[in-house]
Amino acid sequence: MPLDPTKHADWEIAEAAEAHMKQIYQVAEELGLEREELLPHGHYVGKVDFKKVLSRTAGRPDGKYVDVTAITPTPLGEGKSTTTMGLVQGLGKRKKRVVGVIRQPSGGPTMNIKGSAAGGGLSQCIPLTPFSLGLTGDINAIMNAHNLGMVALTSRMQHENNYTDEQLAKRKLRRLDIDPKNVQMAWIMDF
Repeated sequence: MPLDPTKHADWEIAEAAEAHMKQIYQVAEELGLEREELLPHGHYVGKVDFKKVLSRTAGRPDGKYVDVTAITPTPLGEGKSTTTMGLVQGLGKRKKRVVGVIRQPSGGPTMNIKGSAAGGGLSQCIPLTPFSLGLTGDINAIMNAHNLGMVALTSRMQHENNYTDEQLAKRKLRRLDIDPKNVQMAWIMDF
C-alpha cells in the first residue's frame, strides 16, 4: 500500500521508510567519502570528518550552498526540516548531487511539546527515534560541558561561603569573591 501523508501519521511513514534505509557506509560511498572520513554512529547514522574531506578536496571547485532558516512553521508543522528535505528530494529528482544537513532537534519535540522536528509526511529525517532522542549526542555533550562549568562555579562559591581565607589557603585556593547576583550563566537543559 502506498504511503499517503493525508492518511498516514508521520511515524507510520518514517517506520515504513526505515525498512529501506541504506547503511551509512553505502551513503558515504555514494557521496564519494573515504572510509576514514566517516565517523559512524551505528549502522545508519554518522558524522563526517570535514577537515579530512576539505584537505583531500582542496583543489576542487566549491559546491553551491542553500541555507534554510527562520521559517515560521505552517499549522501542520511544515518548517525548516520539511523544506530542507523537500529541497534535497527535488534537486535529487533533477539529477543534482545533493546533500542535506539539518540540526539535531531539541528535547521539546521528543516530549511532544511541538512537532517532530524531523520534517513531515514524505519529507522526513530518518531514523526518526534515534534522531529525536539525541542522534550523535552532540547537543547533550555541549549541555553537559556547560553544566560542568556550572558545577565548578557553584562549588567554588559554596567553598568561599563556608571557609575563611586561611582555610581556603590550606586547600591551595584563594578567594575569588564571585558575586552570585552578577553571574551571567545558569544551568541549562535543552528544551
